[in-house]
Amino acid sequence: MVARQTTSCRRHRHPEFRITYDPALVPVEDDVRWFVGWLEEAVAGGERFADGQTCQVGWIVTEVRAGSDGSLALWEPDMRQMPIAWVESVSYTLAHLRRQKDVCESVLAADELSFPSMLQSAIICTHLGQTEGVVMERSKPSGSDSGWFCGCIGDEHDHNRVGELRQVSLYEAAVRYAPRIVPYLALPEGVLVAVDDRAPTIFRHGQPLALKPGSYLAMRYRDR
Repeated sequence: MVARQTTSCRRHRHPEFRITYDPALVPVEDDVRWFVGWLEEAVAGGERFADGQTCQVGWIVTEVRAGSDGSLALWEPDMRQMPIAWVESVSYTLAHLRRQKDVCESVLAADELSFPSMLQSAIICTHLGQTEGVVMERSKPSGSDSGWFCGCIGDEHDHNRVGELRQVSLYEAAVRYAPRIVPYLALPEGVLVAVDDRAPTIFRHGQPLALKPGSYLAMRYRDR
């Protein structure tokens, strides 16, 4: 693990932040620099962070905790357990932010990004995680509803039957059933995504979206 520290927050009578991350999960150093700068700019702009407060970054909700030295640290879910187990780190927070941004920009403009919260609900089918493929569809988010439906790919399973569906948090859907949904969660309403081991098939309002040449998804799946 590597730690970085903000340096300008004390000028605004605010504690500095200690940011901890795993370089194996966050290989792009610019993402860390951006995040440190974002915190410093937020404090300079008048925002205040305190022990016990939550802070959403991308789709992940982090917790602000005070350190013994008076600095503040951000803790994130370990992305392994239900209920949530918190760890002092922003590794998954930054890794998922990068991946979701790259996926969206592979087919749409950057301003189409629509981050849900991991605490919002999703509808999943009772077979999610039992098959290789996943189908995802997003309707308009509303309140605590992320708008996401995540189901298996299988003609034998009827997703129109209420008894075959259940409501869970997005975090539970990703951690307990289908981690492969995470990169697509910031796609906006109106998208339909089919995900398996090949390049994903993505539609928006019924129209197929082509992978942009040179984009993250195009490069990842260029040989498949």
